[in-house]
Amino acid sequence: MKRKTAPGLTWVGGEREWYDLDETSCKNLAASSSGTSIFDPVLCELAYTWFCPPGGRVLDPFAGGSVRGIVAARLGREYTGIDLSERQVEANRVQAADIFGAKDSSILADPETLTPIEKHGAYFVKRDDLFSIGGVRGGKVRTCLSLAYGASGLTTAGSRWSPQVNIVAHIAKFLGIPCRVHTPTGELSPEVNQAKAIGAEVIQHKAGYNNVIIKRARDDATSLGWVNIPFGMECHEAVEQTRKQVVNIPPDTKRIVITVGSAMSLAGILWGMLDNDLTCPVLGVRVGADPAKRLDKYAPSNWRKMVDLVDSGLDYHESAVGTKVGDIALDSIYEGKCIHFLEENDLLWVVGIRKTEAPRKLPCWIVGDSRNLSELVNSQFDFIFSCPPYYDLEVYSDNEHDLSTLGTYEEFIVDYRAIIAQSVQRLTDDRFACFAVGDIRDKKGIYRNFVSDTIAAFQDAGAMLYNEAILVTALGSLPIRAGRQFSAGRKLGKTHQNVLVFVKGDWRKATEACGPVKVMEFGEVTTRNQQ
Repeated sequence: MKRKTAPGLTWVGGEREWYDLDETSCKNLAASSSGTSIFDPVLCELAYTWFCPPGGRVLDPFAGGSVRGIVAARLGREYTGIDLSERQVEANRVQAADIFGAKDSSILADPETLTPIEKHGAYFVKRDDLFSIGGVRGGKVRTCLSLAYGASGLTTAGSRWSPQVNIVAHIAKFLGIPCRVHTPTGELSPEVNQAKAIGAEVIQHKAGYNNVIIKRARDDATSLGWVNIPFGMECHEAVEQTRKQVVNIPPDTKRIVITVGSAMSLAGILWGMLDNDLTCPVLGVRVGADPAKRLDKYAPSNWRKMVDLVDSGLDYHESAVGTKVGDIALDSIYEGKCIHFLEENDLLWVVGIRKTEAPRKLPCWIVGDSRNLSELVNSQFDFIFSCPPYYDLEVYSDNEHDLSTLGTYEEFIVDYRAIIAQSVQRLTDDRFACFAVGDIRDKKGIYRNFVSDTIAAFQDAGAMLYNEAILVTALGSLPIRAGRQFSAGRKLGKTHQNVLVFVKGDWRKATEACGPVKVMEFGEVTTRNQQ
């Protein structure tokens, strides 16, 4: 597939998913270039999907443009770029906000804080999804955090499509402790793949009854001396955490509508209603197995008089069609299935949203000198991806710290090597790095061997060259210049960059962390093209 999206920007590729840059996004990218070159968004997509773990953190020490950050965010990666130019960084931020639409709602990190009630059109919405710790969101995160404090490690069990294993994995990473998650055999969902990518050990068991993996996760925790986070957060702590959140429900609420999976959130709401003398009806939209036994155990004894349970009409694994209330994105497996049940002045209780469906975190750009990179960022990253300045081929500013203004190439390389060394220090072990570079000529017309200098800098920093590809760039004015420069000095026109991929540590582990990729055989490609 090849489609022209805007002058100077061609988006080329095969199948596209939800994260595809739309026409408006591509036009905005092109319009903001102000005549300078745009980094290839297709290369960004390939680099992130091939060499960066799902949900991974990306470091870009030469973040002069917005494309690498915007595509990273579209693909669910957390991007941090550093650039000297305050003007450029501000332009990047404005463009990202424009492409991604409205800015994110305020995220709450205090588990004792009441999450807000918002009015969206005809409905109230309880935003429990705005509680966030460790990169995961929702009421179940609050419960997991409470259970995990003081643990030396965490185990849990979940289906292959469960958001719980990803929640537990992220909380374990946040607390700096190990994690083992138990799931049935079969292809892992994006949620479980993300949990694996951030360090959780995924243990798969022969598919069968849930109580088998639940027991094995519990036994695993006992043998290791760790804490087991119960399947479906089925515990009194989950009830108590939700119970405290009922206090700010508006008195003119017609009904409370909530998705019912394990029913722990519903049980907490019913107890909270008794605490606060609320008498409005409750509609529970069931998306899983019959929750009656769990409600008998955890909910008030008269729960059947307080709530009407209805079936969502969809299989648990089937996504809802249309998953927004106003501008709020809802989880397609859970709250999205409530939408067609809502009536005017109902309150939709949003328990949370799985990480792979949550609104993408906007790219982060930092104004600073990457020679001081270790002072500007203090966390570890899962992927380094950048396109460095080509010494004096293009002078970006008159800032005395700008690498493009340094006096000699030798001085440039010293600082360039230092930036690469600090970047590799911030790269997690068993991860990839990627630089797009091209060679440059000195004033006598001789190539400086910049590509080899880049390779040497990475290898001296502890990252070995693992892959090399050629990116064919736009011809631009080269056909006009080629004849003249070849006749004058036998100089060939250059229409490519070198895409260098490095690995720090074990390439096998780095590959495993990045998850599976789709590979089509030649015959399959030919058939699809004929169609």
